[in-house]
Amino acid sequence: MKFSFLVLFFIVLAGCDRQGMPLQGTTGKAKDSAAYFYRRSGEDTRDKDEKLLLMNRALTRVADHRDPLLLKILSQKIYLHNTLGQYDSSLYYADELIKFSGLQSDTLYLAKGYYRKSRIFSYLKNPEESFRNAIESKKFYLAVGDSSQVGRRLVEMAIALGHLGDYSGSQENATESLSYLDGKKDSLYLSSAYNRIAISYRKQKLYDYAIEEYKNALRFVSSAKDSIIILNNIANVKRDKSEFDSAVGILTGILDEVSAKNTILRARIIDNLAYTKWLQNPETDVRSALEEALKMRLEKNDMEGLQASYAHLSDFFEPIANARAVAYAKKYLEVSTQYKNPEGQIKALEKLVYLAGPSESQEYAKRYAVLSDSLGIAQLRVKNAFAKIKFDYVREEQQKLKYKTEKEKAELLLKKKKTENLILFTVVIGLAVISYLWYALQRTRAQAKISREKQEAIYNTEIRLSKRVHDELANGVYNVMAQLGEDNSNKEILDKLENIYTLTRDISRENTSIDTGNRFEEELASMLGSYPEGTAKIVILGLEDIPWQEISAEKKIVLYRVLQELMTNMKKYSGATLVAITFAKTPKTLQITYSDNGVGIPSGKLKYGNGLRNTENRILFVKGSITFDTEKGFRAEIQLPC
Repeated sequence: MKFSFLVLFFIVLAGCDRQGMPLQGTTGKAKDSAAYFYRRSGEDTRDKDEKLLLMNRALTRVADHRDPLLLKILSQKIYLHNTLGQYDSSLYYADELIKFSGLQSDTLYLAKGYYRKSRIFSYLKNPEESFRNAIESKKFYLAVGDSSQVGRRLVEMAIALGHLGDYSGSQENATESLSYLDGKKDSLYLSSAYNRIAISYRKQKLYDYAIEEYKNALRFVSSAKDSIIILNNIANVKRDKSEFDSAVGILTGILDEVSAKNTILRARIIDNLAYTKWLQNPETDVRSALEEALKMRLEKNDMEGLQASYAHLSDFFEPIANARAVAYAKKYLEVSTQYKNPEGQIKALEKLVYLAGPSESQEYAKRYAVLSDSLGIAQLRVKNAFAKIKFDYVREEQQKLKYKTEKEKAELLLKKKKTENLILFTVVIGLAVISYLWYALQRTRAQAKISREKQEAIYNTEIRLSKRVHDELANGVYNVMAQLGEDNSNKEILDKLENIYTLTRDISRENTSIDTGNRFEEELASMLGSYPEGTAKIVILGLEDIPWQEISAEKKIVLYRVLQELMTNMKKYSGATLVAITFAKTPKTLQITYSDNGVGIPSGKLKYGNGLRNTENRILFVKGSITFDTEKGFRAEIQLPC
């Protein structure tokens, strides 16, 4: 039996104290009993390691697994191992406590055993198992009629579901807990319940309701620290509502109340205050405050706080130093992964997809898609598991009832059947939703691949045709011209052939391959500068300010061809004497404006011939847009996503 092995193991351990000598005062039967060591371990003057040593000695002296003292010893051992961070040991003894509580039919200690186990999984950042054990503990506390403990377990279940992303389930459990908790002895849990309800409302963007529930939480706080935490949460909701003055006022007020010794809380307030000021006015220099908060969190290894710091620093550096923004986003991803926070990982990946270079961005996009899918499936699984656990609990309670009449039995069986059908329907719908989402994702990826392949095929075809026009047609025309060149009677024919030759040479030039590497800026400028003839003048602004290395090759080719088409149209039809092309970069788009002072096209007479249609098609291939204005001269505005 596992218990017998345990006793033998601790007999060896418990014979000596930490210096290898017998404990003072242990001689005699009364001073060598399990009750004696258990009582001594409860003395406040002892440190945790010494208490644990005494508890081990008490355990070795339990002769019968039916002894009620065994359950007390196991429960206290679990608590001590938890305080020392020895979670493997505490998890083992939690299972032992549940086992021996069952053997002794002690419902109260069964409830305590599952509660202890729930707390262990909470420390281990495993909210799903924490939730499962908390609901088991709640069931046994209900059986012994301890309403206060039932309410506390419901709050812990709400917290676990919140960590799993099931905010509706979290809100449901927190709300239910309010009917069990006592306003005097459970004030801390009442505050936590209202706080959890407020968090759920904030996640749903119901900000006014969230503030109302945070104020309810303030009514039950038992310390200045708890008040500061909730006021900080209210300030964050105010920030969400863009009520920056109010948020800054709250955070400034509570910062002075935070003790310098409370590094973690002080870092949270400093970070939130700096970030809020920056959102209020991006010109505000809050870098030193953000970095101060980060340093404090690093010193305390505050994993939850570090995620907020890295996210805020990435946002701060995004418009001024992209490399640093990327570095902090990567740190955000790393810490949220270590902390097992899927929401944080998704937010970090969103930043990296947008901020990183093309090759890295694609890899992060793949990780984002996989994680997003898995998170959705996990949340659905938790919701279904929650429904199943509730159903099993209802079924168990139903089976305990004594049927008074056959009618009551029939009614209960019918209710059970309906509940089973509802669960089955929920599971089927859930699986159908997951299947549809998976199919939609695969279809989107396939369409994106086809789009890229089409664009690449068009580009390769252009190059191939350009080469044939140059090598076969243009050279053939040139050879005929050479043969007729000595005969003056062929002058008219030579002129026509020369025009054909010039035309084919231009077509070839317009469809040659494009260098999308480091020389793209130079090649684009050369192409634009080659068009003006006679009195026409071209002005190019902002070309050298664009970080072309961050723009994909596909978009560079599209932009080059579109501008080439616009310049060709200008040369052929507009009669313009001035052409202006400006380039500008925003965080999300590349903006190009083309305008000339040519003849324009009257309103309502703009026709989409092959040139304009090809131009629009190219832009649409890369998810961009183009608009035309032809009332005064000709103007085109192009936007490409970065």
